Amino acid sequence: MRVHVVLSRAASTASLCFALIALPSHLHGQSTAAGTTPQLPPALDAAVNRIADSVRASGVPKDPLVSKAAEGVLKGADDVRILDVVRRFAHELADAHAALGSCATTPELVAAASALHAGVTTPLLTRVQRAAGICSTTARLVMPFVVLADMVSRHVTPDVAVSSLETLVERGAPDTQFANLRTAIERDIASGQAPDAAARVRSAAALRAIDTRPIKPPPPL
Repeated sequence: MRVHVVLSRAASTASLCFALIALPSHLHGQSTAAGTTPQLPPALDAAVNRIADSVRASGVPKDPLVSKAAEGVLKGADDVRILDVVRRFAHELADAHAALGSCATTPELVAAASALHAGVTTPLLTRVQRAAGICSTTARLVMPFVVLADMVSRHVTPDVAVSSLETLVERGAPDTQFANLRTAIERDIASGQAPDAAARVRSAAALRAIDTRPIKPPPPL
């Protein structure tokens, strides 16, 4: 039961992360893949705004908190439960911001928060961020953090999970490669392989694939 709950939470946060990527900024927290979310009840909306105000100085954006509350409304949760989840999420976002710095995009913060929720520590998040190098606005760490959260929720040791990903991040592996890695590790664990062993073997194979990629010739002058 514990494993099912952790996996469900990680998947839920990952889904929110992808929803934030797909939506224009002015629609964050208002729409989902299922359609338009209901307007938050006035009392709940006010409470979520107070939570957002309390963590604004820590660099936490408001949109993910509103989206999380709307998700709870759609699922029929009561206000007490929704606010408990939103408060915890706000603190995870604040910790993610502290680990990644001010250049992190909102989708990156959401994905990093999902990794923290799964059991990753802030120093490990910082290791992944440093592997990416110079700050950018392309949200290139979203997929690595989503995969990191998934790996840890499947009982890959956090340090092993980060070690499996940071070189891929440093080499600029595309999102598809991280997604394929996630699927392969999930499949190996399901077939009975030890989680850490699956992560090490599959990440090594992914690195070999990067090393053997043909080098594109420079464009003609």
